[in-house]
Amino acid sequence: MKKNSKHKLILNIGLILVIFGILIYLLKNNLKDIIWQLIETPPLILLGVILLGTLYIVVEGENIRLMATSFVKEITVFDGAMAMCYSAFYRLITFGAGTMISEVNFYHKKGLRISQGVGVTALHLVMYKVALLTWAFISLLFQLFFSSTVPHLIGLILYGIVATLGVIVVLLALTLSLRVQVWFVKLSHRFLRSRKLRDGVDRINLQVYSLREAMDSILKERPLIFRIYLVNLFKLVFWFTIPYLVLVQNHPELNFFQCFGLICFSVILAGSIPTPAGIGSFEFVFLLLFRPLMGTVDAVSAMLLYRFASYMWPFIIGFVYFLFDKQQTIQTEIKEIKSENNESSEKG
Repeated sequence: MKKNSKHKLILNIGLILVIFGILIYLLKNNLKDIIWQLIETPPLILLGVILLGTLYIVVEGENIRLMATSFVKEITVFDGAMAMCYSAFYRLITFGAGTMISEVNFYHKKGLRISQGVGVTALHLVMYKVALLTWAFISLLFQLFFSSTVPHLIGLILYGIVATLGVIVVLLALTLSLRVQVWFVKLSHRFLRSRKLRDGVDRINLQVYSLREAMDSILKERPLIFRIYLVNLFKLVFWFTIPYLVLVQNHPELNFFQCFGLICFSVILAGSIPTPAGIGSFEFVFLLLFRPLMGTVDAVSAMLLYRFASYMWPFIIGFVYFLFDKQQTIQTEIKEIKSENNESSEKG
């Protein structure tokens, strides 16, 4: 027992050291452009970006509370907000690979079973994509019928909308019909020879099964699913307002709805291009859509500040939460070791 406590303590301290090493690497490479942009940004603009980023996190906390409350009533808005930031922290340090695992792990710590946590995480993704698709469709209609300019790369935008719609339709079809899910698994195992691909299908199957459990639980209170949908629509407004806030000072002619639509198209397209956590694809698509309107310099500034609010700010909060959580864990383990040492000395 004593040996086990010491091993856990060493592992936790080692994990913290490894994470600090990854952070130093990220600060020197991936995040240095964002940091320089923050230094050069006027204080009022930066404050507005942080405020919008924080409001998104708060509304996201309510969104997660609504989804998880069917399983555990004690989940609070603060818990939901920390779940979002905790997964954002792991998304950055694992380069996207640990996002879902960390979110499920957080829910498990709050009392949800693993399958319930997977269900809430899957529902979280589906509702986000439904809200994103809604705003993209509204923005496209506005650009086509109420704007004097047709959005740049309209064909690529339509591809992103169709691809996102396809993901939602497939997930919902698998979720709402057990027969479709069984057919999907049988068909996949018949034609997929690779063990790795089969394991991937099994993981998807687990997520779909857990999503069905979450949906069944939430649909017992039918108005709840509509509330979750509205909250997801509302939360995106805060992030999608950031580029306009950053750009309007130098481009007073910029139309808010046009800018809102372009960032919406950027996000939906980035999610349709397969890269880790959509990181590289977002920068590419954002500059592709925004650069023709306001030039490279301003487009890059808006992109970096949006990345800060949507990517780095939740990470910072998640990092603080992680340190606080690890501090409590390490203190508990030190107390256990001291208690075990006292017991050993008394026996001696």
